Amino acid sequence: MNIYRKIYNEIKKYDKIIITSHIRADGDCVGSAIALREIIKESFSGKTVKASYENVHYLKFLGKSDTILDSDFEDSLIISVDNAELSRSNDKRVVEKAKNIIKIDHHPNLNPFGYINFVEEEKCACSEMIFDFFLNIPKRKISMLGLEAIYTGIMTDSGNLKYPSVTGDTFKKIGLLYDLGVDGLKIRNILDEVSIEELRFKGYVLENMKTTKNGVLYILINNSIREKYNIEYDDASNMVNALQGVKDHPIWVLINEYKTDEIRCRIRSLNIPINEIAAKFGGGGHKNASGVVLKDYESVDRLLDALDNLLERK
Repeated sequence: MNIYRKIYNEIKKYDKIIITSHIRADGDCVGSAIALREIIKESFSGKTVKASYENVHYLKFLGKSDTILDSDFEDSLIISVDNAELSRSNDKRVVEKAKNIIKIDHHPNLNPFGYINFVEEEKCACSEMIFDFFLNIPKRKISMLGLEAIYTGIMTDSGNLKYPSVTGDTFKKIGLLYDLGVDGLKIRNILDEVSIEELRFKGYVLENMKTTKNGVLYILINNSIREKYNIEYDDASNMVNALQGVKDHPIWVLINEYKTDEIRCRIRSLNIPINEIAAKFGGGGHKNASGVVLKDYESVDRLLDALDNLLERK
């Protein structure tokens, strides 16, 4: 029995399904959660299915998270998408209440959980895996919202199809999404849209970015800077992409202070694995896209030094 049929059969057993994702939501965790909800709603009759994720304003065109009550967890199947560790679930009740969990993820499977672990590290997005699931189940149906969520998840987690994890099969799936009616240009225009505040903030980032001895680009952001430019925390974090593609700077980092003892670092690279260094600092992620949460700027300095030493060895 293949993995798709196995998950399909498990869904058939339950009247209630809750889909959860990871904290600090991005396009892929939101996209894969919504897409799986829409597949189950359309393809399985008589099911109550809810998707739980953190609402992110730039993804509001996909709709808000469903409200999950404590009672919803009773006798429910939990499906965790795009989440490498149970402790990083966006809904902590999953850890406390869930007895039946299926894990669907594309991050390194360092912390397996659930009685079914469906992990494909080579996939560029969990949303791509959800699309595979859809294409491999009988009597499949999905709404246009579900298709748009898959497209959003793939595009955002692949850097608009520019990351090394993108394959020919990924492009085929994008083509199939177009054939099924997805307006990719409409969605890309929504995702690319910036406010005047964001544009001015991007100017600040480009004016104030710094570099280490061996070429790690980085920018430090704190609450006072975000307030000055009237920029949301999530929008500030997404500005990490403004640092990519600079010649002789294959690693770039956006350091965004969430609160005094919680400094969130987004690390990106071009063809240089950085996830092992992220793991040493308590974070993790993909080879070319990882994250770390640190407690102080001394730790930030050590992280930058470690990344700089990595470049020195190349």
